[in-house]
Amino acid sequence: MKKICIFGSYKSSGKKKDEVIKLGRLLAAGGFEVITGGFGGIMEDVSRGAKEAGGKTIGVTYYKYEDVKYKKPNKYVDEEIKTENIFERIDVMTETADAFIVLPGGTGTLLELAACLEKINKGLMEPKPIIALGGWWRGVLLRLAEEPVLSGKARSAPGALFCVDLVTFVNTAEEAADKISS
Repeated sequence: MKKICIFGSYKSSGKKKDEVIKLGRLLAAGGFEVITGGFGGIMEDVSRGAKEAGGKTIGVTYYKYEDVKYKKPNKYVDEEIKTENIFERIDVMTETADAFIVLPGGTGTLLELAACLEKINKGLMEPKPIIALGGWWRGVLLRLAEEPVLSGKARSAPGALFCVDLVTFVNTAEEAADKISS
């Protein structure tokens, strides 16, 4: 079974909540396991959708501070993988997942996305699909339109000349699930 890692905010998905839950449902219905950071917000919403569709969810967590809101993963996580720090967490996520879907988020999500791009660009991991859902990351990623892809394996993908080419932009949960399935 393929594993899809969802990167996104620990904050509520707000107006996009239904779309994020739908994404989880579609991925689970497509036979995918869903990996997230395991806590609230977008991570919880996509895990909820996956569980509602009978799918398996994995939360890759780390507990940095004693006084944080999250002392355990959200209630929709089937399996927790505890890590020591954010960098180990990202390594586990990138090594475990077969593909990535990036949703709105902050600096943590940016770090996760950048780690995927760097590992693929430098040949530190096999090329894996990266899907950006919605327009949230478009401006940031378009800044990479002149940053060349260095890895021969990544360059062998059709049209992958620049780092922005390593990301597929989609607008809906259905499009994201279709891209992952193809």
